[in-house]
Amino acid sequence: MTPFIELFASVPRQGPGLAKDVTWAVETAGAEDATRACDAGCGTGADTASLAAAMRGAAVVACEKDAGLIAAAQERHAGNARITVRQGNMAALSALPEAPFDFIWCAGAIYFLGTVAGLRGFLGAMAPGGAVAFSAPVYFTDQPSGAARAFWMDVPVPTEAELRAQVAEAGYVLVADRPVTNAGWQALYTPLMKEIARRRAAGATEEMEAVMATMEAEKATWEQVKRETGYQLVVARPANPKET
Repeated sequence: MTPFIELFASVPRQGPGLAKDVTWAVETAGAEDATRACDAGCGTGADTASLAAAMRGAAVVACEKDAGLIAAAQERHAGNARITVRQGNMAALSALPEAPFDFIWCAGAIYFLGTVAGLRGFLGAMAPGGAVAFSAPVYFTDQPSGAARAFWMDVPVPTEAELRAQVAEAGYVLVADRPVTNAGWQALYTPLMKEIARRRAAGATEEMEAVMATMEAEKATWEQVKRETGYQLVVARPANPKET
């Protein structure tokens, strides 16, 4: 396990968000009574129980590629009969034995696939009438500062309008979207900073110290640029839904 994964496997969240974001997305999609859901790129499963709670009687599959994060998710949700945690690739959700799904939740992870490619891949894992909700980086301004661009390590990030265009390009109709709040970001950073302080006091390795310093710098930069950039939470449906 790399120091980065070790650090993030020991905190509740691997990305920004709150339980109420999950509830909003499920209700906006009208998926409260759906029976099959997937938490794609679940990390340690921060949103998995919220997904199960919001969807009442649904069977929820939490899917994650990294073995260290999956182990933490399995421990976290052990004993919940409605949650199955599987090691798998969110780029191939249709390969999961529980597919297709009525609702796919993907918090902060579609970024690694590319929004258009990721959404197109989800189409094959979606049941008729299904919907997807995901969060992805955006700029809230057409002219982001150098610091805002550096926050994403100069990887191309769309504006809100450009993200909506990507949703359409991928073959979806936008149902609704909204920014992830600052409280959602604090839900990521507050436990992470506490864990960093704990590890530093106990004596961290040189490799872990480098990772921790990087995350402290990231949080400091976020405080500077949070008006310019963040995550957008999107709910969408296929433009050409499958027939039953």
